[in-house]
Amino acid sequence: MGRFILRYRGPGQKPAEDVARVRELSEVRVLDDSSPRMLLVEAPAEAKGTLADALPGWLVSEEKTYRIPDPRPRPRKE
Repeated sequence: MGRFILRYRGPGQKPAEDVARVRELSEVRVLDDSSPRMLLVEAPAEAKGTLADALPGWLVSEEKTYRIPDPRPRPRKE
């Protein structure tokens, strides 16, 4: 299972009909819909194409995570 970000590119907030359509897909689970223009979903990798085809006006991309560097200073090794 992968995590995908769906971003609505049209004017205004994300359409409620599109959100309902995503929720109806059996292989897709909506994890977060609190943003006015984005959804975070969990789905199999092959569902990315299905989501992109079903939602014109939306951008579908894989979620990326970044490791935060350790801000604490460390002694230099000699």
